[in-house]
Amino acid sequence: MRHSRLESFVLLASLVVATAASACPNCETSQVVKASVLGEDFWRYLVMMVVPFLFIGAISAFLYRVGLPPSGMASSRDRREPRHQQ
Repeated sequence: MRHSRLESFVLLASLVVATAASACPNCETSQVVKASVLGEDFWRYLVMMVVPFLFIGAISAFLYRVGLPPSGMASSRDRREPRHQQ
């Protein structure tokens, strides 16, 4: 399998970022950042971020399950019944 230069660059960049991110997990600055991110309002903010996606997903799943026809299409009843000619 042949790799391109872009794939090699992306791999190298991800390794450098991962190394820098895990450099000092217990320093004073990281403790302050962890305390501010995982503070008392963490769950409230997390719920406010996740609920809209869950709501839209639930509505989409419901509409898919109900099987509403796309706009401009004949209803499923019209497609199943043959037309009578006189």
